[in-house]
Amino acid sequence: QIITFAKSFEEKLNATYNTVSALAYASQLPESVNRSILVLSQLGEELPDSYSESDTKLYIEQTQAMLKGFTTDQELIEYRRMVDPKKIMAMKFYARLETSFHMTKVEAQPIVTMKIVQLSITQGMSPVSPLGFTFFGMLLARLGDIREGCRYVRIGRKLLDGMGSKEVAGEVIAIGTQIMCFVEPVQATLETHVQGHTTAMAAGDTHGALLNSVLYVATSIWAGTQLSVWRDRYVLAHRLMEEHDHMTFLAHITQWEKNISILTGADDSHVPEIEGVKNVREGNPHVSYTQALQEMYIKFMFREYEEMKVFAEKYYDFDLHAWNLTFIHTAHTFYGGLVSSWVYRQSK
Repeated sequence: QIITFAKSFEEKLNATYNTVSALAYASQLPESVNRSILVLSQLGEELPDSYSESDTKLYIEQTQAMLKGFTTDQELIEYRRMVDPKKIMAMKFYARLETSFHMTKVEAQPIVTMKIVQLSITQGMSPVSPLGFTFFGMLLARLGDIREGCRYVRIGRKLLDGMGSKEVAGEVIAIGTQIMCFVEPVQATLETHVQGHTTAMAAGDTHGALLNSVLYVATSIWAGTQLSVWRDRYVLAHRLMEEHDHMTFLAHITQWEKNISILTGADDSHVPEIEGVKNVREGNPHVSYTQALQEMYIKFMFREYEEMKVFAEKYYDFDLHAWNLTFIHTAHTFYGGLVSSWVYRQSK
């Protein structure tokens, strides 16, 4: 009704933003993305037609050149604030696209990151600028410069603290924590996800809270957590996803729950298959990729070569992490390498 009776486009923006956020939360990511792109075009913000590797690298180089105008990190952190209301709103829609593109159109995510950073430089810092700088740090880390990536993650966190940006705090902490795990003790650093969950829930950001929960439990095993503790964390996470009806995240953790049961010698049949999860898995390549990885992993652990090979082929059909990086990906690379080595030896 708010959208229907609003007298101007500007009046509709907040209501539309709430709508696209609700669609993303309800796992209707393609519809959320399409509406966000439409609004951005109406705000004078256009996304490119091409997302080729060369175009993306050019955007990164342009952004790095713009950032060279700041002589110190503190100068960037204390930069002027954005005042144009249309640009502030555009930034919110770009921030919504960051996570949605991660799940549906990974080749486009870096462009959205560049847009947020570049708008922050040309127009001033907005409440969602910390998210853009955090994702920029992740992007640089993915390209091999962990030190520079961590630098921008720290800048993002300081911007967050300075601006009091509650609406993106959960995501900033979640992504930043994953990158900092590369340079700081993992067990201690992971506990920042607990802080991220609490901060996001206090701000009413359920998505950011659940993102921290998912990353916390998914990374715990690679930090040396005992299987029994890991299992208990997953049970709590599963309950939380169900309570908030977040099918996308629930789909990501369901197979890991089954793997934990198998690894601990328990019956995996207690992990129910939820109808909403089936629907998400069929329509979300990121979820399908995660399932293929987890199936490949458990088959490898129990030396079930033929079945492992089937899931390995499915896993390598995806290319979903060309432009992003989390600490969890180190495990993907490690076990993917072990599986590939085994397949190579068997084929000789």
